[in-house]
Amino acid sequence: MKKQITLLLIFILFVLGVKAQDSNLAFGFKGGANYASYRTPDAFMDVYKGKIGFYFGGFANIGITEKFKVQPELLFAMQGARFVLKDIEIRGDANNDPKVGDLKKNINEATILLPIMAQYHINETFYAEAGPQFGFILSNKEKIITSPTDDPNFNAPNTTDPDTSDAGIAFGAGYRLTESLGLNARYYFGLIKRDYGIYSSVLNLGLEYSL
Repeated sequence: MKKQITLLLIFILFVLGVKAQDSNLAFGFKGGANYASYRTPDAFMDVYKGKIGFYFGGFANIGITEKFKVQPELLFAMQGARFVLKDIEIRGDANNDPKVGDLKKNINEATILLPIMAQYHINETFYAEAGPQFGFILSNKEKIITSPTDDPNFNAPNTTDPDTSDAGIAFGAGYRLTESLGLNARYYFGLIKRDYGIYSSVLNLGLEYSL
């Protein structure tokens, strides 16, 4: 938690310092939907499916040149994945036959995101962007959707461990609808190997409003 607070303070001081030196600075808000899952290096373990979530937060857009800009952001996101394991067998006591069925769970991660995007503005309407993204995972909760058994006491083991951080690269594009309102699409490719050998994979689509 101390590292997270330190990074947030650095982010705020950086933005304030730039504002004091350069008037070519804009602030704004953004938000939208995401489609998140986990990548696994082993195709046999492809049990993680996409899940719809959301994100929102603020940004500072810093003009370096007429076409090149840097946009640090501070976002809150709900992401994660759906866990689907087909045809598993649940054994009860010796007097009952085993039950076979699918196990489905929702994995919900509440995460603070810090992307730092370099943007190249092709013209006044379109831009492309890429840059690093850091994540601080606040919570990781799993909820069973369906299971082979009707036993209310059935408790499937966790399929992810509560990691506390993540990092990777993000790239995307944007389109200005008006002078203040824009559409942004972005894909995040996690580079940190997390517990259980998974990597984050998130597609964002949303709106951003410049003040």
